Amino acid sequence: MKPILLAFVFCISFQLLFSQENSDTNTVKMSLNTIIKDSRIDQLEKTYSSTYTLKGYRVQIHSGNKKQPANQARSIFLRVHPKTKAHLDYEQPYYRVRVGDFKTKLEALKYKNFITKEFPNCFIVNDKIDINELID
Repeated sequence: MKPILLAFVFCISFQLLFSQENSDTNTVKMSLNTIIKDSRIDQLEKTYSSTYTLKGYRVQIHSGNKKQPANQARSIFLRVHPKTKAHLDYEQPYYRVRVGDFKTKLEALKYKNFITKEFPNCFIVNDKIDINELID
């Protein structure tokens, strides 16, 4: 009985030692696993990604204590530059219009120089920027 048990343990251990060996390292094994995902996961991912922000820069084109001039400055900017996002922020007592989402100050400076003709009093500010704008 002992020799049979010893031979069985030897065979099992021998198999375990060489079971991980792969002769062709460039071969990728494809599995036929099915992943079942709840639809609420996609909705949660969209919610999370829309709230994710980074430290970056924007160009401020207007600051004032009345909402109507801020909206006018924003609409004028959007007519001239429709592809750039304009943000209207209210931080008591000022309405601020900030444009763009720039990761570096150099990018913001280039854009500021580009729009200086239409908005001569614009300047660069530190702000939290949307990550989705950088990906697109």
